[in-house]
Amino acid sequence: MLNCSVKDDIRDYWSVRAKTYDRSPGHGLMAPREAAAWRTLIRRHLGPGEGRRALDLGCGTGAMSRLMQKAGFAVTGLDFAGSMRDRARATSARIAFIAAGAENTVEPDSHYDAIIARNLLWTLPDPEAALADWFRILKRGGRLLVIDGDHARQSLIERALPWFDRLLGRVQDSHSPVTPAQWREHWRIMAQLPFGTGLRARDAASLLSRAGFTELRHENLRAIHSRRWPLFSRARLAALGQHRFAVSASKPGLEVVVSFGERRVREEPTR
Repeated sequence: MLNCSVKDDIRDYWSVRAKTYDRSPGHGLMAPREAAAWRTLIRRHLGPGEGRRALDLGCGTGAMSRLMQKAGFAVTGLDFAGSMRDRARATSARIAFIAAGAENTVEPDSHYDAIIARNLLWTLPDPEAALADWFRILKRGGRLLVIDGDHARQSLIERALPWFDRLLGRVQDSHSPVTPAQWREHWRIMAQLPFGTGLRARDAASLLSRAGFTELRHENLRAIHSRRWPLFSRARLAALGQHRFAVSASKPGLEVVVSFGERRVREEPTR
C-alpha cells in the first residue's frame, strides 16, 4: 500500500497545475458545442438534474461542477488540492466546494443521487478503496459516471504526428501548458500508481463491477474531445486517436455487501 507521502506528492502536483489545468486537453470546457455534448452525455448516463444531489469528485477548477449545475443538479464539488478549489470558487459562487480525498470522502452514507469522477480514477493510489467509498455515499438506485482515459500509452496517430512534423518541417499547432519539470514529476508519480501504465475502459468497468455496481454502460469519448479543436488541426487529429471513455453504473436497489473475494446480498427494501 502506498504511503501518505505519495498522496502528498499528488496533491502538491495538482495544486501547482491549477493555474494551467483548464488549458490541458480534456480538462477545461472551452467550445460551446463541446459543453453541449457533455450535457447530453451527463443526461444520458445520470438522468435529469431536477434538483437531485450530485457530487463532483476530484472537481479540479469546477468545470464539470458548473456544467452539472446548469443541468439542474444540486452540486457539491470535492477536491483535496486547495488551489484547485480556490479557482473553482472564483467562478462558481453558488456551488459548495469541500476539501477531502477521493478515497475517503467523509460524506454521509447514501447521500447522493449521482456521482461524477472525471480524469480522477487513473490518479488514485488505491482505486478499490475509492470505489468502495463512492458506493457507500451513493443512494440505492443512484448512478456513478466515470469519465477517464489512457493517459500513459500513446495511440499510433499520436506517435506518428511528431514524425510528420519533422517531415513537413513544421511546428506543432498546439503546445502543452505543462513545463518539462512538471512532466518529470508527472511521470515519477505515475510510476507509483496502479494505473500508471494506463487505464482502459475495461479496467474501469471491472473495478465498478467488483465494487458492487450494476447496469454498466460504456461510451467512447473521442468525438466529444475532438470538438474542442479546429477541424483540420493537429490537436484534433491527436484527440481522435486517444483512448477516452465514459463508464457509468448503478448502485443496486438491494444492498450489496462486498468484501475481498466475497459478495453477499442483503435483502432490504430500496431507500
